[in-house]
Amino acid sequence: MGSGTGAAPMSEANPSAPASGLGAGSVLGGRAPAGRARNLLQRGGELVRPMATDLRAVRTRAAVVGTVLALGLLGLMWRAWNIGVLRHDHFAELGHRQQLRSYKVEASRGDIVDRGYIALAVTDRVHKVVVNPRLITARGTTDDVVTALLELFPDEDEAYLREELARDKAYRQLRMSLSEEQAARLRERGLDGVSLEQAPHRVYPRRTLAAHVVGRVAAGGKGNLGVEYGMEEYLRGRDAMSRAYFARGKKLLVEGFPDPDVSRGNTVVLTIDSAIQNMAEEAIDELVATWTPASASIVVLDPRNGEVLAMASRPTFDPNHPVETLAQTVNHAVQSDFEPGSTMKAITVAAALETGAVRKEESFFCEKGKWKYTEDHSISDTKPSEWLSVSEILAVSSNICTTKIYERLDKQHLHEWVRRFHFGERPPIEVSGATPGVLAPWQKWSDIQGANVSFGQGMTASPLQVAAAFAVLANEGSYVPPTLVRKILTPEGDEVPITRPAKQRVVRAATAKTVLEMLENVVHSDKGTGKNALVQGYRVAGKTSTAQKASKQGGYAEDEYFASFVGAIPARAPQVVILVSVDLPQGGHYGNEVAAPTFAVLATRVMEHLGVPREDGSRPAPDPIRVLASNVKLAEGFTPIADIEPALPGERPIQVDGGLPDFTGLTIAEAIDAADEAGVVLQPVGSGIAVMQDVPPGPVEPASVVQVFFEPPR
Repeated sequence: MGSGTGAAPMSEANPSAPASGLGAGSVLGGRAPAGRARNLLQRGGELVRPMATDLRAVRTRAAVVGTVLALGLLGLMWRAWNIGVLRHDHFAELGHRQQLRSYKVEASRGDIVDRGYIALAVTDRVHKVVVNPRLITARGTTDDVVTALLELFPDEDEAYLREELARDKAYRQLRMSLSEEQAARLRERGLDGVSLEQAPHRVYPRRTLAAHVVGRVAAGGKGNLGVEYGMEEYLRGRDAMSRAYFARGKKLLVEGFPDPDVSRGNTVVLTIDSAIQNMAEEAIDELVATWTPASASIVVLDPRNGEVLAMASRPTFDPNHPVETLAQTVNHAVQSDFEPGSTMKAITVAAALETGAVRKEESFFCEKGKWKYTEDHSISDTKPSEWLSVSEILAVSSNICTTKIYERLDKQHLHEWVRRFHFGERPPIEVSGATPGVLAPWQKWSDIQGANVSFGQGMTASPLQVAAAFAVLANEGSYVPPTLVRKILTPEGDEVPITRPAKQRVVRAATAKTVLEMLENVVHSDKGTGKNALVQGYRVAGKTSTAQKASKQGGYAEDEYFASFVGAIPARAPQVVILVSVDLPQGGHYGNEVAAPTFAVLATRVMEHLGVPREDGSRPAPDPIRVLASNVKLAEGFTPIADIEPALPGERPIQVDGGLPDFTGLTIAEAIDAADEAGVVLQPVGSGIAVMQDVPPGPVEPASVVQVFFEPPR
């Protein structure tokens, strides 16, 4: 009753509200009170209309959504068409600018080999460290990379490494070279942004052999000494270019790796004979050990063609390693000059005989060893003499009588003849730093200076210049410019033309022959000053020199000498000219005492090596075992044979029982047949009968290359 009177009818209190029980159940499924249903359907005092569920409304919304999606897809397709087709070239160019760059493949430097094609300088490939500084910096691994590299290269500059890793680059090649072991260790670390590449590296397999001749390359790969520098334009090759995509410090070559032969330099074939070069270096080492000079050099020259067969200088260096001092790299045979001393007496006599100023039968009075030449100057001889023939003047090396011969020529003519022997000009040799020497114009000569030049004072020349001038007398009076390069070969094996200075006639052949005969007395006569240069079985034409060195205070130093000996052997038909020069020897100073013995030892070995007949007609048998056993640099990898005199061809059966045969005693044709049967490639060196091979008989890999050395039968 109370409730009936207190509750107003629904139609009167809230006409729009649903009936209490029924309205709530219809909206909430009969599971929620009417007040909760009201809260769910009412927002901000307004009743939310329920979602339409009729088919027309659903289709309308689907059409709108589908249209929007279709338009979006059409837009994406248009954009893709625009980028990939209409504007392809533009965007491709942008991509190329970011990733496609030219990749330079460094040229492989050409080889340097001796006249027998024994390698003296070759190019190998070493590992280089390549880093991606951007990736390393982004991942925060700079310290890890620096630590790993310093473990491999403890002497490397840490500041340099951090500077390289701090660059805003994706590709940087570091300056260090890695061995195979170091490369393997670095790979094991698996460092992100660090990789390895191969780069060319110069190697000198014979180490110090002919180091001053061959020279070396600088850190940038360019030659800076010797033939490496002098023949740079032929050796360096051409850098090859290839397009590559670079990304994350890696590169992908678009056209593949260029053919190495395209960029390879030429092969320079030297005139050097490695066997003779080794003999010269052994001889000079013995000389240095005996006389402890400041420097020394040896030149072995073929007078017939100007080819340098050996050139040794001390001190020396190993081009595979950094030098301790620059003095080690000086080629004293070419770069240093000295007063040639008594060697010039042969030139003065040759000029006087050629012009008819003197006759070979003439005699001169030598003033008993002391002659006051001018008011202020006297000329002295080591051994006092009275009357001497021209030949005896050379034998005893008289300064006084040489001056009297010079007076028959006068200053101007002597100067002209000295220049005709190419003193005072730089020799056209293919190594760097060749000195021209010093020869003042004759107009500036004082009275005493003309006399001094006639016996080798008051002027300077390099050992090579002296040897080349002496070679004129050994080559029937003709001058052939000295050379160290025999030929140049392209990677395909074709010979590159070389322009060489022409041969020049200096004196008549008869004059040269006469002077050589006179110079034999220097070695073979009782009065001769060069008796220590005697070579058993051969005649030697030579000249000693004992030149005082100029003093910094003026004049000549009392106890400082430059001793030398130059000789041609055999005297009647010279095969070689050998010059031994010694600067500041300790414990002796005469050319006969210091230099001549070295000449004799070296000349004996060279004659044996070349097989030059002796005076009695016998011919020395080359001893390859001796040559190879005494030279580990030359002999490394070569097998000497036991049978020095192999059987004649046709008398020794060819035996191929499997593996590599013994080629010794075979002709080239027989050796080729044996090599074909054994399945190896024969590389013959020389001609005649096989005397040794670089791979010993026995098991061998198929298609191996075997060098076999041949010599003419005796």
